[in-house]
Amino acid sequence: MAGNGSIGVVSLARMPIKVTSFAGQFAALAAWTGEPEEQLRAEEDYHAQDREHWLAWEDGRVVGAVHPWRSPDGRMRLYFDKCRGDAYAPLAAAIGGECYATVDAADSPALLALTQAGFTQTRREDEYEIPVARVLAPVPAGIDVVTADKTELEPLMLLDCAIRADIPGAEGWQPDPVWFREETYDSPYFDPQTYRVALAGRDYVGLARIWRPLPGHRYGRLGCVGVLAGYRRRGLARALIAQALEPLAGTAAAAVTAEADASDAAAHRLLASFGARITGGTIELHRAM
Repeated sequence: MAGNGSIGVVSLARMPIKVTSFAGQFAALAAWTGEPEEQLRAEEDYHAQDREHWLAWEDGRVVGAVHPWRSPDGRMRLYFDKCRGDAYAPLAAAIGGECYATVDAADSPALLALTQAGFTQTRREDEYEIPVARVLAPVPAGIDVVTADKTELEPLMLLDCAIRADIPGAEGWQPDPVWFREETYDSPYFDPQTYRVALAGRDYVGLARIWRPLPGHRYGRLGCVGVLAGYRRRGLARALIAQALEPLAGTAAAAVTAEADASDAAAHRLLASFGARITGGTIELHRAM
């Protein structure tokens, strides 16, 4: 009560959100995300000259972050860090032009905020957990399977692009030797023993790769799996996955994760044959501008 008998009213209005480009504010970002500052400083993306990062601020503290990246298929992709619901729209507005964003399918506030900001849902991916086990899956006759340390960059890169052409959301991927080397042979998450490549003579015709666990993640990830059209329906994809899993059997690794387009029934059957179970999903959204 105020002294004259009137009721004092405290304004609950929030300060307007301000968006700035990231300029080394690791301490403020760590305080918001809960990630150790040392871990953020060590992440390669923050040191890449071609990567930018944006922070949303309210009253001097971070309330959201987005990490844009133009992938080799030409798409601008927005990767949102932990964000308060009202931070999505101003962060997305900082990135001009057409873009794509991917968020957890269970994150209703993010989906609502991005939809209201002009994004439309285009695709869903199911997330899987696959138990690590030895699986008998013979390699088809006439095919050799090698570990990735026995491969050459250019043919492996071209195989990667050809396989992505058939993966929803990755069409149009263009060869980029510098990027491919950084993301494959030179990556700290690359394990040549769990990255298997199928050869028909000297031709690269299929691959399956399991990456080491990312910081803060319990399990490694089964990434791109694919076989060129002329070598399908012979059990090669299953054999490649089995060989990629083999080095993990007998280790402390209990499972690996994977993602597949929710409409891809063949991918679902393949993963299910390894005992995979769906644990969640993500939604891809698109803003056409």
